[in-house]
Amino acid sequence: MLTMANSNEQTSRYAIYFCPSSDIALYGEGSQWLGRDATTGATLDPDLPDHIVHDNWSRATESPRRYGFHATLKPPFRLAADSTFAELQEALHAFAQNRSIFSAPPLSVRTLGRFLALTLSVPSEDFCTLAADCVSEFDRFRAPASDLELAQRLRDTLSPREREYVLRWGYPYVLDTWKFHMSLTCSLPTELIAAYEHYLHQRFAQVCEQHLVVDSICIFHEPHPGGQFHLLDRAYLRKL
Repeated sequence: MLTMANSNEQTSRYAIYFCPSSDIALYGEGSQWLGRDATTGATLDPDLPDHIVHDNWSRATESPRRYGFHATLKPPFRLAADSTFAELQEALHAFAQNRSIFSAPPLSVRTLGRFLALTLSVPSEDFCTLAADCVSEFDRFRAPASDLELAQRLRDTLSPREREYVLRWGYPYVLDTWKFHMSLTCSLPTELIAAYEHYLHQRFAQVCEQHLVVDSICIFHEPHPGGQFHLLDRAYLRKL
């Protein structure tokens, strides 16, 4: 795990994510399915069944593979001009030590729009609070969105509340519009959704049996636009 960033801070981005520890079965299964370990950077064999063609899988998982196996708490942002990575890192650990470990409901594979993700089987107030606190607490480290970023995010399909959040927080799906999810695919053609969903239900059945222990939060880093996000630091929540 790295403790410093060595890339151009004007173009690189950081994000605050929930990511299970690497020794947890959920992390191994999710990373293997995406074909990349965001902690080590290693390329992984997805261990595909015969009915899923490798090239089709590669296209279906391209975006979540780049971002790494995670659930977003504070969406990706460029670092503010008056902030440093060391300050962000220090703030992450202080924040984590002021929050207690909690147990979230078990996960379930579901369709969100046209992509598939692991979601909570029932909502978790603790997780919603953690995500909302991350959005507000770490916003002082976020550089204002550029005109291009705003243009890309202010889509006609957004609700008035989501547009308000883009202008205030740089992203539409935060606070009360946030939903926990760990993406497993990109947007899929309608005819492929059912087949992938059936298989992923089977593949993740065992890791979805247990409650989800939330014991840490992480900084992920994208070194340059379009680059792969990798886990830069992990801060552990306070033990009960």
